[in-house]
Amino acid sequence: MQRKCAFVLFLLVVAITLPSQAQSAREQEKNKAVARAFVDEVLSTGKLERYSDFHTTDFVAHGTDRDFTLAEDLAMAREERTALPDMQFALNHIVAEGDQVVVHWTAWGTNTQPGMGLPATGKPVKVSGMTLFRFRAGKISEEWNAWSMLSVLKQVGLLCPPKP
Repeated sequence: MQRKCAFVLFLLVVAITLPSQAQSAREQEKNKAVARAFVDEVLSTGKLERYSDFHTTDFVAHGTDRDFTLAEDLAMAREERTALPDMQFALNHIVAEGDQVVVHWTAWGTNTQPGMGLPATGKPVKVSGMTLFRFRAGKISEEWNAWSMLSVLKQVGLLCPPKP
């Protein structure tokens, strides 16, 4: 009798948790689709007027030294687009767990205008990086980025290699 009760309890727990696990998987797929659309439809095309469509109003971009608001993050995106007007992105990998989505991306373009603290060099740039997005209610609420500005400086000729 005790085994039967334990088995029934087990089945009850499984039955209760399955819908939430399925919901979680659906939410993760929706969040991945939003992250993909943000990169493809906003960053890669330069349609920065759609930036806030993908973010919560209290969005925070976590930087190395401080955090940035949505307005500040958008201003940085505009600076990048100014420096590299033909900038495009490719999504290499996209992974979701819980309310987070990680995107491994590659961006490229030509540094034809001053921006991002760079003068116009006319040189091509290609850099890969990763962004971790946190989602709330189907929108990006937080992000963390990792990419190499050192690589960009080398590619545009603003950082000379050390002499042997």
